[in-house]
Amino acid sequence: MNTANTGNLTVAEDGVAHVRGLIGPDQQALLRDAIEYCRANPGPNFRTLSPKGKPVVQSDLFRWSDVEAIRRVAMEGPLPRLAARVLGTEDVILLEDQWFYSATGSGTPSPWHQDHPYHPLEPWFLTIWIPLDPVPGPVGIRAVAGSHRGDVYAPVEFSAGKATLDAGDIVLRPVPAIDDEPDTFRVYVPETDPGDAVLLDSRTLHAAGGLCGATFRRLSIRYARPDTRFRMRPWPVAAFWAEHDVEEGGTLSPIAFPVISPG
Repeated sequence: MNTANTGNLTVAEDGVAHVRGLIGPDQQALLRDAIEYCRANPGPNFRTLSPKGKPVVQSDLFRWSDVEAIRRVAMEGPLPRLAARVLGTEDVILLEDQWFYSATGSGTPSPWHQDHPYHPLEPWFLTIWIPLDPVPGPVGIRAVAGSHRGDVYAPVEFSAGKATLDAGDIVLRPVPAIDDEPDTFRVYVPETDPGDAVLLDSRTLHAAGGLCGATFRRLSIRYARPDTRFRMRPWPVAAFWAEHDVEEGGTLSPIAFPVISPG
């Protein structure tokens, strides 16, 4: 069963759910320190998403391999157990970790998008988004409940500098103007505290951003089912996939994408 008992909304029915208190204060502190370490020691997928000269919004991927605090939260404890329950599997694949850092005064948004079209994978996967600081103003995550049952839209570029998307033609419809049609879309805005988790089906439309009143750090961990296969996309996907041996119908390498048995 791909359901989670997480309050009024469920991943199965709504594509989004909110879990309170998934990780405690000590682990939150370790993860905040880990993000500061990663900012000082950026990896190959590090990006500054904000325009040059503006208060920074930054991100990085795949730091589980060299940052212990990120490895532990991604591969041990409640996150992989919850992912297995939601995905309805005994084992899960660690697809990626991604942190975000917004400086005080930043205003670069994460535009409305789905995680699904950035990856040449089927079936859907799960994102677990965790704020590590109190949400400083209107910069938390929001999602369109039920949108996982609809269309897959074109991926959008996040970075004002080095691209996060590979080259290619956009052949999908653009994301609709959700903020301009408040009566058309059921937008859910969870009231999160540090250590809470927001769960997203990879096909769920979501966004974040606005004027950031204080430093805001958050972490996303993405998990896939063991039967996940590569499916070639006729549109641009995340640039890092060019580093992997991607063949139609192939499986993910367990070296790059570990299989976790939560127990």
